[in-house]
Amino acid sequence: MEDSNRTVEGLKKVTVLLEAGTQSKHMDLTPEPVSFEVVVGVGPEGYTDFEYELLGKKVGDVLYLEIQGLRFNDMFGRLAVPLPEKVRGLDVFFMKVTVCAIGDVDQAEIVRAMAGRVGDCGGECCGNH
Repeated sequence: MEDSNRTVEGLKKVTVLLEAGTQSKHMDLTPEPVSFEVVVGVGPEGYTDFEYELLGKKVGDVLYLEIQGLRFNDMFGRLAVPLPEKVRGLDVFFMKVTVCAIGDVDQAEIVRAMAGRVGDCGGECCGNH
């Protein structure tokens, strides 16, 4: 299936460009767009709020999100989103998310994505998730 016809759904590998800013039209928290790749829906908690925002989007779609800094973990869960640490301390920050690619994943990629989510417990749940 061609990339342009695909939509973001569970167990798809999605590449996005992220930009963050202090104002909705001013992406001043990231010096340039940052590429981020995620396998959607592999976490034990299900979809993160961020993944829910991506569902149904196509390549080329752009999302504009307003996020409370204190709700960073609620929004992204266990995703290792490459944003500056300072965004967590802001009352509100804004994100521009551009969907760049949507692809299939093989079993090994799913296992790697799942392992990355529990990497800080040495493979056994520590109860702090």
